Amino acid sequence: MTGAISLEALAEYIQDAFRDVHVDTSTPDLFFFAGDERKFPFATIVTRDTEFDHHSELDRDGVFRLNLGVSKESFQKLFPELDPNVDYTDLDVLLPHPAYARMFWLSVLNPSHETLRLLRPYLKEAHDLQVKRAARG
Repeated sequence: MTGAISLEALAEYIQDAFRDVHVDTSTPDLFFFAGDERKFPFATIVTRDTEFDHHSELDRDGVFRLNLGVSKESFQKLFPELDPNVDYTDLDVLLPHPAYARMFWLSVLNPSHETLRLLRPYLKEAHDLQVKRAARG
């Protein structure tokens, strides 16, 4: 890993990189919403395991997972086939989301600054898709 970005710096980047981002901080996890739409986040930072999502072993000290929803086309370019043997505990590796891959969500545990640079266009896409969805009502 080439210098992991902190959870706080990652959250700050997402808030600063896009217009009109709102963050729900009512739980230990962070949910990033585009504009006034508060139904579906375009990105999340998850910090803990739940009974439904424990694949990434987020209860390890200092581990968090960035998740973002992209288009079907982008997802399939990155992951033409879903590998049932993915190790969802790998740090700083772009992976299909352990629970929402079928909805075209990506995930990465403790991304490095380099990985964040690679993710920037996907974060923009996730944000833009949510803005379009919200505009459609």
